[in-house]
Amino acid sequence: MNAAIHFAQQLPVDAIRRLARVRVGRFESAASAGRGLDNDASLAAVSARWSGDLCGLLNAMTRGELAALAARLGVPATGKSPALRVALWQAGAAIERGDVELAPSVQPRPVVLGGHLVVQAPPRGLFPPSDAWPRALPPAVLAQPPADEPETLDELLAAADRAIGVRLGRRGRDKGAWGLRAEVLLGVIDRGIDEPDWRGDVEIKTVPVARDPSGLWRIVEDPAIAMIDEHGHRAAVAKLQRTLWLARADVGDGDATIVSWYLLEWDAEVARLARRYLHERPKGPAGTTARGAYLSKRFFADCGLLATLNGPP
Repeated sequence: MNAAIHFAQQLPVDAIRRLARVRVGRFESAASAGRGLDNDASLAAVSARWSGDLCGLLNAMTRGELAALAARLGVPATGKSPALRVALWQAGAAIERGDVELAPSVQPRPVVLGGHLVVQAPPRGLFPPSDAWPRALPPAVLAQPPADEPETLDELLAAADRAIGVRLGRRGRDKGAWGLRAEVLLGVIDRGIDEPDWRGDVEIKTVPVARDPSGLWRIVEDPAIAMIDEHGHRAAVAKLQRTLWLARADVGDGDATIVSWYLLEWDAEVARLARRYLHERPKGPAGTTARGAYLSKRFFADCGLLATLNGPP
């Protein structure tokens, strides 16, 4: 049984009609249902939009709607919206698997970030081990950059290991300052050319992360990938072919540190995610006409980076 459709059928009419009018997000493939639908058309629109996305349906519902659904289904759930979403997801997952026990790879369990259910894809690349999940904020360590630029990928990743816990200092007004300091920690030479940072092979990017009230790590904002020129997103795609992501967290007083790293190689799935989540917006000072390519925060849940911070699903 499809739990999302079953849940939609149990909702009060006013909830169904409201959900049918919920704006479709930038990265969703669903079409907007619009207004003026009758009850049956509203239910059909809700069922079609979230038929394969129970988490999405529960995330779109208000606390009152979640509580009403739990009461109608006999799900013992109280508290705030996040707790209700977790309890209802568990009920829906039980409906879908029946009496069969499914592996997490088949039925991944979501985590709560920002009060919403987020499915973390398993890691697809290399990352450093951790003694506990989620990762702890690393203690401060002294910088140990290599004397020369790393010659091999193993040497580059060893330098990334040594960068974990190094305090980057105050950023100042330059938004790219921490990224440049991170490259120095890795011993990477800034050649000022439009190709991946390390020997034209690996792009190095920092991505800002922070602790969620749930205790897990979340992505703070969409990182910039490349400027948009006459080639459109091609420059951004080229830089994502092999990317060393450095998860960067604030540590107070304007300082920041490297929490972990994740080496992501381009493949068919990463290509699909990049096409879905790359978007452009103004980049630069106020009033600029320049535009940059950015990656949505959702990319990092789907590509496996969040799981390297919070623990494999």
